[in-house]
Amino acid sequence: MNSVDDRDKPGSPALLEPKMLTIRGLTKRFGSVRALDGVDLDVGAKEFVVVLGPTGSGKTTLLRAIAGLETPEGGVIRFAGQDAAELSPAERDVALVFQNFSLYPGQSVRANLEFPLRAPGRGLTPAQVAERVDWAAKLLHIEHLLARPSRQLSGGEMQRVAIGRAIVRRPRLFLMDEPLTNLDAKLREELRVELRELARSLGTPVLWVTHDQAEALSMADRVAVLSAGKILQAATPMEVYSRPVSPHVARLLGSPPMNVLHVQRREAWWCAQDGTPLCPAQATAPMRAQLGFHPEHAVPTGGPSEAIVRVVEDVGPVKIVVVEWAGALVHLQADKTCALVAGARVRPQVDSSRVVIWPDGPLERS
Repeated sequence: MNSVDDRDKPGSPALLEPKMLTIRGLTKRFGSVRALDGVDLDVGAKEFVVVLGPTGSGKTTLLRAIAGLETPEGGVIRFAGQDAAELSPAERDVALVFQNFSLYPGQSVRANLEFPLRAPGRGLTPAQVAERVDWAAKLLHIEHLLARPSRQLSGGEMQRVAIGRAIVRRPRLFLMDEPLTNLDAKLREELRVELRELARSLGTPVLWVTHDQAEALSMADRVAVLSAGKILQAATPMEVYSRPVSPHVARLLGSPPMNVLHVQRREAWWCAQDGTPLCPAQATAPMRAQLGFHPEHAVPTGGPSEAIVRVVEDVGPVKIVVVEWAGALVHLQADKTCALVAGARVRPQVDSSRVVIWPDGPLERS
């Protein structure tokens, strides 16, 4: 069941600007596989929306349907209120950037950037083409590469050129299909910052799809979590991270992800199924539930019950302590100076103000 988009609520910032893209009830099958299953999604006129989901969740199919490269079986796509069914792929005026660069290796960077501007119907003069290419090259810091054959570029340079080829068109919507996936971690981080700033300066809306939660949480105005063709939640990065609507969404976010445990309320405490007390519970809470908390909202000391340390992971500024507690393996966060080792006994303390409670049910897997 798709969640109601938070931006449609009264008083939401989205209502103060027009929606460039509106999708309602979008469906698409490939044989017995339902790639898109009633997708609802909006992108505002200057909004940067990231669709986050695992491989096979329907991300690329969604972009291809928006671009007109796939024909949906049901639902509606509208661009600024106009039904996309009335528009050819070219008339939709969107730019789709893929993860595999898709450059012409035998041509120079300048020729690659010029290519979309020389398409039939563009009607640009040579001077206008040169002006747009120089403008895009300056934005992406690739002016010094314009005469170089594209086959001589590094991976990061190739992706800048691929993005530049989309920018020169000046489309009304950018569709980004995991464009940083094939780059190394350091370069991905650098380009995340640059491309987010670029999107702000251009004022053009972006729909970016990725399986990388770091991209989603650091770049998006709004994150839409997609799984098995369904949008499970669409909200700000902070809301999706701190208040996921289900255990399934919770398990898609965080590194490591949220701890999720079946619990029951006994007097003023949340207790695990084996009776282990975990943290205080409100008197109005349900008798049975699923309880989630991020590792950074639990520490190894000061809690009501004992656990055994199984693994201590040094992850840079902090340590992640994996403990056997309440019949499950639970991740806690400890200070960098933590001297715990496997086999030590600790008493985990969970910040009860930061836990998330969901209705009891089967423990969902991502």
